Amino acid sequence: MSSLVEQSKRCAAFAAVDKHVLPSVRVLGIGSGSTVVHAVDRLLELKTQNKLNPDLLCVPTSFQSKQLIIDAGLRAVDLDDLPVLDPELGGFASIDVTIDGADEATDLPTQVDSELNAIKGGGAAHLREKLVAHASNKLVLIADYRKDSDLLGAKWHQGIPVEVSPLAWRTIKRQLERMRPTLPSDPAALFELDCPAAELRQAVRKAGPVVTDNGNFILDVRLGKVYDPPAVDRLIKMIPGVIEVGIFSNMACEAWFGNEDGSIVCRIPKSEIKKQL
Repeated sequence: MSSLVEQSKRCAAFAAVDKHVLPSVRVLGIGSGSTVVHAVDRLLELKTQNKLNPDLLCVPTSFQSKQLIIDAGLRAVDLDDLPVLDPELGGFASIDVTIDGADEATDLPTQVDSELNAIKGGGAAHLREKLVAHASNKLVLIADYRKDSDLLGAKWHQGIPVEVSPLAWRTIKRQLERMRPTLPSDPAALFELDCPAAELRQAVRKAGPVVTDNGNFILDVRLGKVYDPPAVDRLIKMIPGVIEVGIFSNMACEAWFGNEDGSIVCRIPKSEIKKQL
């Protein structure tokens, strides 16, 4: 990866952390991927400057992010192990903010569209990433300029990561490939390709398939352009044996993109811009 791309990711990560991880933040979700490494680097700097909440708890979304948290000297806690802070609710109302990456580095299939819908799961961590994101008051995405797109699938063609049960992955694969872009009740196309293709993701430096932190397999499902991300997410989840889909729709409040020239772009969903006009 070029140093320009890496520097752009670092700029985006630092800017997002500086805006959202204030001393008032008590619980922080930490996403996965190479861009998140830069976010944790910034957290470590803020920690040494005494600019973080001294009781900050960090909720990891993967084995990788948990190790980053521990190595930075921060306190890692699993989602279900958060201590009770709200007596009425019996726990946290929500995670204050989650910072998560959007990486295509080493061919990871992630992309962000104009509504800040995202395809995630290149690191096979999208189940835990979505659990933490859904439990958060705010989800902030950080990425480099290559991930900025008007439509999911317009730039990336390797498919949507789908975590599935190993017990029936071949059956699930066939059912995914039988999906069609239109439904009998609605002629509007949900995605581009008439004949989807699903491929079992193979591991690198290990014989056999990728196995997630949860003990499942990953099918990468090629649909072409995705015209209706929430509907496609629901359609895939209807297949028995599907654990989670790597479509994050209507979840992010901001996306920070680092550009080649070192500048930073912060975007909010296009629909929110229209509301403000």
